[in-house]
Order: sequence, then C-alpha cells, then structure tokens
Amino acid sequence: MGGTRTLANVLLLPLLLLIYASIVTSTTYNTTHGPGLQTTQNSTTPAPGNGLQETCPTGKLQDASRSISAAVDIMIEELSCKGSENGSMTKDLELNIRHILQSTVKVVLDLSTNESSLNVLEIFNVLGSLTMGNYSDITFIRQWFSIRMAPLLPLVDNNFLIQLGNLNFSCTSFQELVMSMNEELNLTQTVERKRIYYSFIKEYLSRKNLQDPGCKNSVNGSEEWLKRNLASFSLFATLEELKNMNEKFSAETVLDLLTTQQKIQLILDPSSGALENVTLVKGLLTNLTQSGDVGKLTQFFQAFAQINKQTNMTFIKNAAVRDTILNLTLTALAPEFQTFEPKDFELWFQQYLSPVIASFQPDSLLVIPINISCASYAAILTGLQQSLTFLPLEVSMGVRASIQLIQDTFPRTCHRSSAETFFPPK
Repeated sequence: MGGTRTLANVLLLPLLLLIYASIVTSTTYNTTHGPGLQTTQNSTTPAPGNGLQETCPTGKLQDASRSISAAVDIMIEELSCKGSENGSMTKDLELNIRHILQSTVKVVLDLSTNESSLNVLEIFNVLGSLTMGNYSDITFIRQWFSIRMAPLLPLVDNNFLIQLGNLNFSCTSFQELVMSMNEELNLTQTVERKRIYYSFIKEYLSRKNLQDPGCKNSVNGSEEWLKRNLASFSLFATLEELKNMNEKFSAETVLDLLTTQQKIQLILDPSSGALENVTLVKGLLTNLTQSGDVGKLTQFFQAFAQINKQTNMTFIKNAAVRDTILNLTLTALAPEFQTFEPKDFELWFQQYLSPVIASFQPDSLLVIPINISCASYAAILTGLQQSLTFLPLEVSMGVRASIQLIQDTFPRTCHRSSAETFFPPK
C-alpha cells in the first residue's frame, strides 16, 4: 500500500508542475507601450479598481485540468497496450492513475465553487475518452470506468447517463459497467443509484436497436439476467419494467430476488395468474415469512391492502389461494400476537387481512392468546363483523362461526359495560 501511494505521488508531481507552469504562463501577458516596444508585466498585480475576480479567471484552471485529463488518456492508452505483460503491475498503475484524476477533480471542485457538475464532466472529457478504445473490449471498459468515470460518478446527471446508455456497448461491456457502478456506490446512495437505473440501465436495456435487445440471449434464465444486467439496481424497477426490458423474464423463478413491492405486483398481475395459483402464492408467502422478519410481512400487507383499495378488490375469490395466504400469515404472526397492542389487532384484522378474511374459521382463532385485552378482542371482532357487509352469505359461514365463538369466549374479566359496547346482546 505504501509503495502504491509513493508511486502515485511520483506520478502526480510532474502533473502538478504542469499545472503550475500553465498558470504562471497564462498569468503573464504582453503590454504594448508604443510602436515596436513591448514589456512583460505580471498580471498578479491587481490593476487599479480591479477586484480579486480579475486575478482568478476560471479558464486557466480549466485549461490545466484539460491538460491533465489528456495526459491521463495517454497513460490509459499506454497501460492498455502493455497491460498483458504484468497483471499485478497493471493494477497498481491503474490505481495510481486513478489517484491522479481523483486528486485533480478535488482540486478543481475546491477552487471552482461555481462550477456545475456538467461542466466538470465536460472539462475532463469523460464521454469523449471512450473513443480511445473499443466499446466491446471489457478490459478497456473496466479500466475506463475505474480511472475516468468512477472519480466523477457522484457528479453525473441524467443527461450524461442517457448519453452513456445510448452508446453502442456490447452486452458484456454494459454488464461490466453495471457491475462496476454497483461496486462503486454503497447501498445508502439511493439518489445516485436510482438515477443510474432510470437514466442508464433502463435506457440501455429498453433499446430495440441493439444486436441483443435487453441482453437476454447470452444469459441462462431470469436469475442470471437480473444479476448481470441490473445487480442491486433492480430494486428500483417495477415488475412491468422488468418484463418490458426482457419479455422472457419470469418473476416466479426469482422470488428471492424480488422486492416486497415487486412481489405484490406479481400477485396482482392478471397475466401471472397468481391469484389462481396456490403453488405460486405459497412460495411467495413462504419466502416472505421464513426469515421471521414480521416487518417484511407487514410491509407486504400494507401495500397489498392499498392496491386492493385502488383496484376495488374486496376479497380474493379463489378459496384455496385465500386459505393459503391466511394460514401462512396467521402462523407467522402467532409469536407476535402476545405483544400486539389493540391498534395492531385493528390494523391486521380490519385492514391487512380483509382480502382473505372470508377464509376465517373458528380454528383460526387458536393462534390468538386468551389473555389479550378487551380492546384487542374488540378490534378482532370488529374486523370480522365488517367483512359481513361485503361477503356473500355462502362464503361467510366460517366468519359467522368465528364471531359466535369470540362472543361465547369473551374474557369474563372484562368490564360488562365495555363488553356490551362491543358485543350487543344476542
């Protein structure tokens, strides 16, 4: 590590001298005092009435930066040419060249407080430097990203990424860029990652003028396609977008890789037939519950209930699918019921479970602790009673029997007046 840093400093020194020489040269100008007579005057001496702005023209800094950028391009070209001779040395040199550009970018940004990110990208000719190599050369693309783009990745905007996504990369080169971006950005950089997905990844994979539109023919199945072409950026995609980018995409085969929102979209997607497919629903719910993370299950049902409202779906018609969802959910929630507050029971039994409450049977209540509060019992009962307003009689018999059981076994310790409020006399 020390050797790498030392070599980086050695490489950086001549470039810093180049900046200094450029600035010194550009701050010297000729003044004509008469015909044929010229004297050299240093412009660092402010002219009367001139402020500091006159002594700090941004063009000098930009010219110096462009010189360094051009030098870096030459180094990359030389590195690519000799790269096969010594692999470990190539990696060290690559890191050193990147350090040069990173240091220069930092200096430019520190000295130019009014520079926009787009101007910086233009000054360093990030897109233009791609013409040095072949878009299908994975080694070149990897080096280009590591040295030229990675130091400026936090500064890229939508326009830059759209232009990048419209270049004629091969699928393997595109996938190399996606992997590199995925490794460069940490998971907390949500804004940057979302921008990369929408303006670069989605832009490229949606193009129809590629040799392999969607980059789907060189991969084996939906899992490999998702990992190689979207990596962790897939969490920003909707299920519809994934299918538009790859008409062969099968969400059913990659349940482990789908977000909670994508799983909800899968269940409600008419083309998936999920609400008629017990096996698919069981796999999806098992995937959500097997980790023991009730938070994921809650998030799923929150979004599920919201979408049901938007689509005016009061309850799931397929009894087998409905039974599967209810039974798996109650089993997953059973350990949590002991710590539930009345508000929690209200949310689950009056909102989240509403689409599957038609499958309630008296046995379903066995997972409810007997020592919960009267208010909690009341929240459960209210949810069951509300379902009778939209359930057909023939599918509500289990719910009615469950209501009867609750009323018969209501805790005697509850105050009678409170009980009468929730349970009208028979």
